[in-house]
Amino acid sequence: MQRTADNWRMRAAGVALLGAIGCQSGCQSGNTTGGAPAGSAAPAASAAPAAASAAPVAGSAAAAASAMPASEISLTSESVLKVMNPKRREPYSGPTGTLRGRVTIKGDPPPDTRLSFPAGKCGEAAATYGRLFRVGQQNALADALVTVVNYSGYVPEREEAEKVTIHGCAFSSRTVAMTFGQRLEVANLDPLESYMPNLEGAPFMAVLVAMPQGEAVKFHPPQPGYYHLVDKMPKPFLKSEVFVLKFATHDVTGLDGQFEIKNIPVGKVLTAALLPAIDQDVKKEIEIKEGDNTLDFELTFDLAKYSEKKGAKTSSP
Repeated sequence: MQRTADNWRMRAAGVALLGAIGCQSGCQSGNTTGGAPAGSAAPAASAAPAAASAAPVAGSAAAAASAMPASEISLTSESVLKVMNPKRREPYSGPTGTLRGRVTIKGDPPPDTRLSFPAGKCGEAAATYGRLFRVGQQNALADALVTVVNYSGYVPEREEAEKVTIHGCAFSSRTVAMTFGQRLEVANLDPLESYMPNLEGAPFMAVLVAMPQGEAVKFHPPQPGYYHLVDKMPKPFLKSEVFVLKFATHDVTGLDGQFEIKNIPVGKVLTAALLPAIDQDVKKEIEIKEGDNTLDFELTFDLAKYSEKKGAKTSSP
């Protein structure tokens, strides 16, 4: 099926990010294949629960048997530290730099997705999902995941949660980057419309309702890997690719194409910019100096080559 083929394409992008680039120095092996991770993504929340129940995604039943309770997943929990900091090193305290820059794209314009959107209440959906990818002014590329790895030292995540909002039937970003141990908070900014966000790829027991301008629905990805944030109302176009990473040095671009990554230890590092929508990335090795550092990325989109590649993947068994 088309959706299955698209999921595997995105999982391949996860492999490119988590495997080819690799986790930060000192990480131990984990779920870097993009397969369905084990655990529960239905923590308690005051948001109204829907009367729904579902089994874990196909192929993950055995993993679900050893699911980690959401209450045990945090930046300081033992299970997370075993993955993020297995050598129990002290947080890096030496000189650091900040990397800022812009991601752009050249070549063919993004094609129409041919998706249909409800009239009236879904004003932002067409602008977010109407094209294969989002491009801002002066070829700025939105939803690109930028990462920095291969530095020396352990850099812990400082934010407890990665926050996503919904407005006008659209998530605030089509790509979400998290550090393993963070929780994902999905808040509904609409005054009237309700949503039922769900983190596919993580087993769940119930779907929670994101009430209009209410409390955020919380998810705890049970291990590093690739997930799909969707709406169970359903609105099939409403989705975001979620990457749960083994390092804290990452960012996702907005419509201005800008990114900023702080607290990078000085020295040579490997950087990358990935656009999941077309499964394309570009990598650069640079020297991080103390203070401000600047680096821009440019991707190229060839519609003919993309269509040929997509057709080959869709037709493969």
